[in-house]
Amino acid sequence: MDKKHVAVIGAAGQVGTPLTKGLLSLGHKVTIIFRARNAQNSVKLTEFEALGARLIECPDMKDLHALTKALRGVDTFVVSVPGSKENIQDFEPLWLEAAVKAGVKRFVPTEFGAHTQALEMGDGEVFDQKKRFHDLLLNSGLDWTLFYNGGIFDYFLPNLRFFSKITTFGNMDIPIYTHDIEDIGYLAAMAVTDERTVNRCVQLDYNTLTQNEMLAQLKQNWPDHPFEYEHFTSEYIIEQKEHSGDEVTAKKGAETDKERWGINYVIYVVDKLAAFTEQTLAASQLYPDYMCKRPEDALKDAKFIFEDE
Repeated sequence: MDKKHVAVIGAAGQVGTPLTKGLLSLGHKVTIIFRARNAQNSVKLTEFEALGARLIECPDMKDLHALTKALRGVDTFVVSVPGSKENIQDFEPLWLEAAVKAGVKRFVPTEFGAHTQALEMGDGEVFDQKKRFHDLLLNSGLDWTLFYNGGIFDYFLPNLRFFSKITTFGNMDIPIYTHDIEDIGYLAAMAVTDERTVNRCVQLDYNTLTQNEMLAQLKQNWPDHPFEYEHFTSEYIIEQKEHSGDEVTAKKGAETDKERWGINYVIYVVDKLAAFTEQTLAASQLYPDYMCKRPEDALKDAKFIFEDE
């Protein structure tokens, strides 16, 4: 692959960290744009800088002039921030404008989850926001890549990390595409710098298990452990999607209840965590020799299953 100049916002985040490490390990020039150093990001920023990244502090992430200046000479601009309504609605359009003004060639918006392009308006509030932004992106004149990793092991494999019980949702025979966070980051780094992915979606598709298959493996691996279980039916998910408000009551994550149940609806009711549209390239075909960590191995790992016990 040709070496690119890639700018990243959200480099110290969950996906941003392995993505940025991947870009640097692949030999790309990396510029990290961040608001300020703090206790949460300082160690990572120092590590990135030691690996060769250029750091640009931008206290006001709505400063169009400062962002345009930071993006000059950049080939690809990756936005790896949480897909909140505020980020997508208030920040990302301005970052897109800065990219256009700076002459950036390719824009990679915050996706990294369910295949938004395959969804309909109304399927979920957070996806509706993303689809509105896609309209701006596709009319901007910039090239783009939409990267969809499906699920992350930490959230989609049965574990006791975030809930007191093994929690399942909706249709338990729907295939769940899920990958380890380190693999997601590295594959994203490859995909957003690959000329074959210009103006295309990329779907991670190396691993798939249904919830029923996951539970069967869990019981097989830990036959003597007294797991407790909780299930939310499809009917319950639909009701919550339609009637929940903007409170944030989940133990993990910052989505509002309405956003969270919309996400669960897309994944566990209408089966659109992963999709393969005419615009979509399968990562396993782009990178057939890449060896992903397997969910079957994570389900045998005591540290993974019982980390917070």
